Amino acid sequence: MHAIPLNYNDHVLVPLAAGERGSFASMVIVTKPGGTRWASGVLGHFPEAADACRFAIEYGKAEVDGRRDPRAVKSPVETELGASRTITPRASTPAP
Repeated sequence: MHAIPLNYNDHVLVPLAAGERGSFASMVIVTKPGGTRWASGVLGHFPEAADACRFAIEYGKAEVDGRRDPRAVKSPVETELGASRTITPRASTPAP
């Protein structure tokens, strides 16, 4: 599990990648300026821990900024090669 804090707009983002080889769950913990914390829950699954952390950071930044949540994050190599990455995004509604 990776947990390197990142300061962003007076907030602290802690991206998490939990799992084993082949599947890492992406999550983020956000600490507001007053000290209040919240956790995202599982945002999606990625084949690499670094990809899961990158997505968690982008998700946290979007939440802090009040923007729409990111759908996918591609590494510069993937963008150049035009490769696609399969992720399982978080559900927007609870499952029955």
